Amino acid sequence: MTTRITIGPAVRRRRHQLGWSLQRLCDETNGEIYNGYLSDIETGSSKPGVDKAFFIAQALGTTIEDLIRESAAPDYTKGPSEAVHRVPVVPWSMAAEWAANPDVRKLPPSTAFELPIQTGTPNGFYLRLLDDSMQAPGGVSFPTGGLIFVVPHREPMPNDFVLVHTGDQTTPTFKKLVIDAGQQYLRALNPQYAMIKVEQEFGFLGVIQGYMMRVAKGVSL
Repeated sequence: MTTRITIGPAVRRRRHQLGWSLQRLCDETNGEIYNGYLSDIETGSSKPGVDKAFFIAQALGTTIEDLIRESAAPDYTKGPSEAVHRVPVVPWSMAAEWAANPDVRKLPPSTAFELPIQTGTPNGFYLRLLDDSMQAPGGVSFPTGGLIFVVPHREPMPNDFVLVHTGDQTTPTFKKLVIDAGQQYLRALNPQYAMIKVEQEFGFLGVIQGYMMRVAKGVSL
């Protein structure tokens, strides 16, 4: 006889934290769960077997045991990170839009979500580095493929790493803010890239507060 378990409240809470629709969570299970059945699980009208619960837990990045505990005791958390809302890895073309008005419904269906490097940062988000302009020959460096964590609406200070747009908000750039003779410049850490003078049409989108890279077999993920 298949054991049936109650995980609905925890599934719904975690799904909402991720900003996922019912269909998005179903997709993350690789088709093992369908939309109507997932809705029934969340409302409690259906209780999944262990096999289905496993696929749901795996998609949510947790375990069956924690989903059961959370459903029985909503205040339960396994550790500090369990209560942290994940944030999106936003496409570069949408960075300005997200910083101004975060709306998960506008993100591409394939958008990844990660735990924030810094908590307590409303509207914080990640960007994946696509070029080597901030990869330095020594010292602080931001290699291609890693994720930078952007905190919007924070006043930039000299020597901060910043995200700015140069008039076109769909093509922001990531650089270090420096001041020389009272003039602001954006400097790449890669010496092969020239400094950019901050002009009137520039707009600051946020300050970079961290960098994250996952690797496997020497390749960034």
